[in-house]
Amino acid sequence: MTNLHKHVRKRALEALDLRRGKELLLLGAPTCDEKLVEKLTGIKVYGRSQKEKTKTIFDALDVDLLYQLGVNLDVVWSDRKPRLIEGFFDEFKEDFPFTDAFHVAYKNLRLRRTESASQLWVVERPFKNYEELVRYLKRYDPREDEPRSIGEIADEYRRVFQEYQELLGETTLCVGEFYLTLFTYLDIHIGLRMIARLARQDPDLLDELISKYAQVARKHVEAWSETGIKAFVSHDDVAWREGLFFPLEWYRRHVVQWWKHIWKPVKDKGIKLIYVSDGDYRSLMDDLIKIGVDGFHLEWDPRFSRKDVENLMEKYGGKKIFVLHPSYEVLSHGNISEVEEEARWFISLSRKYPSVFFAGTPPGNPVNEEVFLKTWFSERHCEN
Repeated sequence: MTNLHKHVRKRALEALDLRRGKELLLLGAPTCDEKLVEKLTGIKVYGRSQKEKTKTIFDALDVDLLYQLGVNLDVVWSDRKPRLIEGFFDEFKEDFPFTDAFHVAYKNLRLRRTESASQLWVVERPFKNYEELVRYLKRYDPREDEPRSIGEIADEYRRVFQEYQELLGETTLCVGEFYLTLFTYLDIHIGLRMIARLARQDPDLLDELISKYAQVARKHVEAWSETGIKAFVSHDDVAWREGLFFPLEWYRRHVVQWWKHIWKPVKDKGIKLIYVSDGDYRSLMDDLIKIGVDGFHLEWDPRFSRKDVENLMEKYGGKKIFVLHPSYEVLSHGNISEVEEEARWFISLSRKYPSVFFAGTPPGNPVNEEVFLKTWFSERHCEN
């Protein structure tokens, strides 16, 4: 692969404005396998420090866009392995990579970590049944767990943004990400089952919790808006493979208005807003567009068919930014020719519509991953 990364950031900026470019767009590094990166690029990766490795991979792959959570830079650039422990969040802070609002979501929870997982698993919450949850919520206020000012939070995010942008230079445009926008916080802190019971039995109590946490999230989004980013990615898992966790009308009544409130700082500054969730959240897209979303990251886990993706692009393609993955079924179970054909279809889709980013292959089959990536990269810098 030839190194054509000079002024690559311009490609990302044009894509954020829905302008068509000649080259295929790449979000993040599509593989963490160092040997595969070396095979694709011919550039040595193995043996470098974490920081050098990041720079080398992003330069070698000509990565257009990186969206980045708030992180503890000392942990991210360290080669030390996290301790495998169980305990409370304060015990994990030393080697937990993310900042964001995890200290709010994980407060009062007993947690567990495994070496391969980036997030922490909830082992026990401070309530054992619904009655205890109701008593807990009546005295709980997440705003108390984020006493910092917007300026203080902005200083933290700015350090992260500037470090990554200076490291990746003209190769990659770095933008901000907030992981715990709203529903994901609820899922972590009280759990999906208890959210459902509150929604049925004590909707006012759930609404009060949502409104309180929305003020926490708004502080973080406003902080990101003050860092100089050109785009902002808001993560909020609201669905699984079969569709939304709750009926569409419930989100419209209880969540959508708060998303609009949370995202107002970035919208007021003209920062492009991209939404990402696991699962199939297609039924929410029109509502998200109405409140200002400029683009969507569709994860691989809904396992959309080719027709599903084509229908989405016929409706929204060229009007919204899209971040897409190839087919899970083909990449996991297809033969070589099927994988090559999937890559060619994905490339044709990316050339048909502006502002379509490739975000990597689904996990599971390293042979098929290599075939797809070789095909995609071989066509990346070719004109239509």
